[in-house]
Amino acid sequence: MVSIKKIAEVAGVSPSTVSNVLQGRFHKMKADTLERVRRVIRDHNYISNMSGRTLGRHGSRIIAVVMDYQRRDELNALQHPFFGEILGALEHEIRNAGYFMMLYISAGVEESLRMAASWDAEGIIATGCNEDNCRKFIEGAEKLGIPMVFIDAYYEGGSGFFNVGLHDRQGGFMMADYLAGLGHKRIAFLADMSQPEGVDVDYERRAGCGAALAGQGCSFSREDFVHISYHPGERRDLLRCFIRDRLAGYSALFFASDYLAADSINILHDEGIRVPEDVSVAGFDDNIFALQARPRLTTVRQNVLEKAFFAVKLVIARIKKEGIEKNQILLPVSLSIRDSVMKKS
Repeated sequence: MVSIKKIAEVAGVSPSTVSNVLQGRFHKMKADTLERVRRVIRDHNYISNMSGRTLGRHGSRIIAVVMDYQRRDELNALQHPFFGEILGALEHEIRNAGYFMMLYISAGVEESLRMAASWDAEGIIATGCNEDNCRKFIEGAEKLGIPMVFIDAYYEGGSGFFNVGLHDRQGGFMMADYLAGLGHKRIAFLADMSQPEGVDVDYERRAGCGAALAGQGCSFSREDFVHISYHPGERRDLLRCFIRDRLAGYSALFFASDYLAADSINILHDEGIRVPEDVSVAGFDDNIFALQARPRLTTVRQNVLEKAFFAVKLVIARIKKEGIEKNQILLPVSLSIRDSVMKKS
């Protein structure tokens, strides 16, 4: 196994300089020196094997963040504003806690766990997991002895499940109740349905939507849950078919995310459909897309920064074997009322 001394020799610097780079203390270092040391570290595959040797008394200080989005290609996962926002927030919180973040976009549970183990990660935070992968992650992480926390997961498997999420069902209820209160009796809920039926954030938001409409005396059946893909070309084709064949039956569209809602507003515009005059549109997240959309988007607001804060706090508590009051933290949601929804005349 290559040593710090060897890295320093190849890079033409002192061992202390290499140590400073590894521990993030390079703010006063010359840019060319920093890049040269980093290049030698990469070329010697040093990081994946160094943590126990270099930082052994304090652990590796690495927290692995796994994006488990098998239903979307990797580029789309990173382009989605929610994923970018949560990753930025996690990195900030992990760094402030004195740890380093390792990001891995998963092609499978076993591969993710193998990567975390090879880097000697002290903890894992996983986002985007379905029920089956939650079970596999929990079983695998327990065997490796790595504390694990999920973000936005739904799993009924027992005490090994630690999660930070939202009151997703309440958010769906609040928005649908608001729309129905404005006189919208036929509301479509639009989300990615490419995965097998199971409990996830979209399922919970849809369930809340259905419960609110039932309480208002409105109909809501399976046909009102409309599949639109996360893949842009396929999604736009599906939306155009929906606009042509089924849109006339609805006065409001409730999308599972602002990303989907904002993109769909553009497609509606291209098809000559005015928002909100011809159809009202609502989303979920309250991110940059909600403010950039025209008209500005009425949406369910979540606090992504809080989600990251509690996820990091929870995983560090598990790393330090501290007492934990709640295995699951569900954060509140609220409505942001803007211009994309109007009262049904």
